[in-house]
Amino acid sequence: MSIEKIHDWPKEKPIIEIRDLVVTYQDTLALYGINLDIYPGEIIGICGPNGAGKTTLLKAILGLVKPYRGTIKVYGHPIETKGNLFKKQYFQIGYVPQLKAIDKNFPALVKDVVMMGRYPKIGLFKRPNKKDWEIVDEALKAIDMYYMRNRPIGHLSGGQQQKVFIARALALEPSILLLDEPTAALDFRMTASIMQLLRKLRDEKHMTIVSIHHDLRLLKENSTRIVCLNKSIVWTGPPDDPELDNVLRKVYPLPTI
Repeated sequence: MSIEKIHDWPKEKPIIEIRDLVVTYQDTLALYGINLDIYPGEIIGICGPNGAGKTTLLKAILGLVKPYRGTIKVYGHPIETKGNLFKKQYFQIGYVPQLKAIDKNFPALVKDVVMMGRYPKIGLFKRPNKKDWEIVDEALKAIDMYYMRNRPIGHLSGGQQQKVFIARALALEPSILLLDEPTAALDFRMTASIMQLLRKLRDEKHMTIVSIHHDLRLLKENSTRIVCLNKSIVWTGPPDDPELDNVLRKVYPLPTI
């Protein structure tokens, strides 16, 4: 089955397959023995203490870090760990990194920031065409930020900027969305808005969501499956499993729920 025909991908077949994954940074073990299948339409919530390898796992799926051992497949195609996001298998994955502060004087307009998400398909030295701008507009409409398309991104609040970065990921037209702490440092209202948006993307655009969270309440309320990570997978299962609380008490040094 070709990558282009992902809409025909069987729901009972994993779209991401990770086998015996080991990742090291110099002499430091970041991940080991990771075996994980992710299926179409899941909202996977990843939790774990600091240094557990959560961000490393997302980067491994993206091909941004090279495993010491193991394999990762997306839609049956092996990820080539060269950080080359211009290969077709990477067009299926949208990535939203941790939010970083943007200078208020940064001149880029919202629509131009979102267009950056199109460049893997357009090519760095080519100009966007009418279709590309239509896709950018649709991404902004999906996050209810179209009305701000001509605003400098530095003038937006942190939560609004995070929505723009989600739109930037959507501009690639992915079927999988990876997010690294998408609600960190956001207030309660914007956090609720971001989580509602992610559920909307899953329900209306049939996207598969993999998201890292430190807020365990959010994790339970907004995931279809939870993966608890501490360099290896400590536990995975549905958020309403009574065993989850016991696992979290063991993994985190202090009670968190």
